[in-house]
Amino acid sequence: MNTKDYLKVYATRADAVLDEFFTIKKREARNISPIAVEMVDRYHQFTVGGKKLRGAEIKLGYELCGKRAGKEIIKASTAIEIIHSFLLMHDDIMDQDALRRGKPTIHQQYAANHDPHFGLSMAITTGDLGMFLAYEALINTRFPLRQKVNAWQILNQTIIETAYGQALDLTYETSSKITTEDVLRVHTYKTAIYTVTTPLQIGATLGGATRQKLQAIERFGLPIGVAFQLHDDELGMFSDEKILGKPADSDLKEGKNTLLFVKALENENSEQKKFIKYAHGNPNLTLKEVEKVRRILIDTGALTYSQKLSHKLVERGKKFVPQITKDSKLQNTLYNLADFMIERES
Repeated sequence: MNTKDYLKVYATRADAVLDEFFTIKKREARNISPIAVEMVDRYHQFTVGGKKLRGAEIKLGYELCGKRAGKEIIKASTAIEIIHSFLLMHDDIMDQDALRRGKPTIHQQYAANHDPHFGLSMAITTGDLGMFLAYEALINTRFPLRQKVNAWQILNQTIIETAYGQALDLTYETSSKITTEDVLRVHTYKTAIYTVTTPLQIGATLGGATRQKLQAIERFGLPIGVAFQLHDDELGMFSDEKILGKPADSDLKEGKNTLLFVKALENENSEQKKFIKYAHGNPNLTLKEVEKVRRILIDTGALTYSQKLSHKLVERGKKFVPQITKDSKLQNTLYNLADFMIERES
């Protein structure tokens, strides 16, 4: 089964479990206030859609241990999807984004009938709620206690490292000189661990994986996770807005430090460098100016450099697949997953 089909099948099962979970939470919230019910409902709706990549990887990690993926692992896997929504809500605030998956972001939804500060405050609070709902979703499964605690520890450490990665990203945005190493450091801690390594390790941990298998998963996941973010940055400049679900020039206008801009600024052409500096972080760019930036990213070789590095990282990660599983079908699933990270359209 290719990755797109694997994700589609998983998403159908996960959505059904999430519906059950949030129905219960809304029932509980009625004992508090309609405001609480609204928070849970908005959170529920926010989890609808998306690739559900991370949750599917928890299921895959479990299968890598020779386990059949029943309802309990689907329940456990929804924890990281709920966590993902929490991180996106807060990320949208920090990036001042108005759209997510083609819909208004949570802070924009709350601000619609109030003032912007109320919207921000409620989005932060709603995100905080989701973090602890996620832990509940994981802990209330029927897996052995030791395995659940170990999985919880992996998830907790990942949230800590993701926070560090986000802080690095925000801080680097204020710096006048960012290197390739800086960008890759952010991608490792903000994205790679949380997007590939951790989900697979959580599933494998719940499946009783050995330390050797978990280490092999880490060696597989880290380079592929970095490649995922490099491709994400490429999509953020060159994708179609309807496919992406948000403006395709948002990274440029927000001044995101991506490898594309780092490599473009290394270019010898002073005019191109001057224009990139003018455009990067400029929220008032015209469509024509955005197109000029795209052309510079191509002409300077920045796009090609990023794409080649992404492919190199994916091939590096693939080398560890035989150490994770000897099952040829599961090996192909991992190979397909690795390729999907740099071939997806959104």
